[in-house]
Amino acid sequence: MKIAVFSDTHLGFDEKGERYSESFENLGQAIKIALQGEADFCVLCGDIFDAPVPSHNVLYRAIESFSLAKSGSSAASFVLEKNSEKKALQISGLPLITIHGNHEFRGKETKTALDVLNLSGMIVYLHAGKIIAEKGNERVCVFGLGAVPEKRALDVLHQWNPVPEKGACNLLLLHQTFKEFIVIDDEMVATLSLDDLPEGFDLIVNGHLHWANEQKLRETTFLLAGSTIATSIKKLECKTPKGVFFFDSASKELSFTPFPRQRKMFYHKVLLDSASQENILGECRSAIESDLREKQEMKPLIRINLKGTLKKGLSSADIDLKEITEAYSGRAFLSVSKNFLADSFRKKISELRELQKSRLSIVAMGFDILEKNLKETDFGGAFDLKAIFDLLAEDELEKALEKVSHS
Repeated sequence: MKIAVFSDTHLGFDEKGERYSESFENLGQAIKIALQGEADFCVLCGDIFDAPVPSHNVLYRAIESFSLAKSGSSAASFVLEKNSEKKALQISGLPLITIHGNHEFRGKETKTALDVLNLSGMIVYLHAGKIIAEKGNERVCVFGLGAVPEKRALDVLHQWNPVPEKGACNLLLLHQTFKEFIVIDDEMVATLSLDDLPEGFDLIVNGHLHWANEQKLRETTFLLAGSTIATSIKKLECKTPKGVFFFDSASKELSFTPFPRQRKMFYHKVLLDSASQENILGECRSAIESDLREKQEMKPLIRINLKGTLKKGLSSADIDLKEITEAYSGRAFLSVSKNFLADSFRKKISELRELQKSRLSIVAMGFDILEKNLKETDFGGAFDLKAIFDLLAEDELEKALEKVSHS
């Protein structure tokens, strides 16, 4: 079977702004690509909506976009298994199997927009269960666990304990943060590691993180599906286009089809040293003009991350970027962040770096101290200093004293 994969559509993003229609248009592109690619069904890994409680206007446009799938069909049959119960699913059009993301998560007792779409037949909403798809002699099991609070993610995954079915192609859908993709070691941010993922799955797909990434994980392929829309401009996200992945359940191969129409994204990290207001504005203009020289079908997204130090007497608050943002507002969506270090702080950082380069290891420092102290005694060079130090390092005080006494 051929399975279309995408995630994080964030329907309703920028509801009061210029980009409001983009999330719906990109969902439409994704469904059309799945239809043209003759997918047997689609899987979506959460954050379908941008807000936990979307407005009626957003919900209306979401149903309008999802209804594009009704023009398709699937030769596969589908059965939902959850809590030891089985239920045959009657699906019209191209099936869209969806888990919830952190944007939809509102607790067990509260119905969400995904429940509404599920009841209306627009999607198949899956959480802590599996759906079995059968077509001819092929059998594909899709296990799905929607987003849970990061602090509990590892415990919930272990408690649910999805077990791949032998003889079938097995997929696992998640929407969580993984330690390998963040720089903060905090259980409020992530408790899951790639090593915690269960074995035996042919494909594990994760939403939540908006850039696309594919890697082998033992015998499994691990896929970050990315998002269909950029809600913020990140360096990793700028490297790959938005689009739809296809997974072949027989060959276990992945392929990718980009959206034919999408915004270009640019990210610049600009390092400055003792910069003035004029230096900063000049660097910003240079980066922006370089991006705008490329052919643009849509207004691009440009982010400039300013780092380094400012000219003596200046602070970040003194740097006014209004001239830049106003000058290019009609040609690009521009985001400029200021992350400058004070000159005195820079010197301290430099001193720490030099100290780090020149410092001895703890062992070497200990050896030097012992050698220096012994030179101030009558022992002089009467024994093998290295041998004595090694014994002391291993907490063999008696042996060290014995060696000294025999010297």
